[in-house]
Amino acid sequence: MKNGCWFALLFCLVFTGCQQQNEEDKVKEVEKDGSVEMKVEITHLDSLHDVMKTEKIFWVKGQQEKTIVNLDTVPSLGMTTETVKTSSGEDTTARINKNYKIFITVK
Repeated sequence: MKNGCWFALLFCLVFTGCQQQNEEDKVKEVEKDGSVEMKVEITHLDSLHDVMKTEKIFWVKGQQEKTIVNLDTVPSLGMTTETVKTSSGEDTTARINKNYKIFITVK
């Protein structure tokens, strides 16, 4: 019985933790008085390669001091199938490129 209670409690904590979205972590405007703004974008180049663009913008006293752009070619993740709606509203299967998930660690 004790194990069942602990499992239920753990499940509830994990479920509610995954449902919460922290609005204070969303940036609406970059503070431009001593900050680094980073933009990361991945585009599909061809069937075998994707391109990752990393842009770093350095802000000092409200002025954009420096911008550094890096382009890196990375392996494509391949294709997947997904159910989509046509313009007439019918379901159909389409082959699309898989997308990378981006995780950024800030120290």
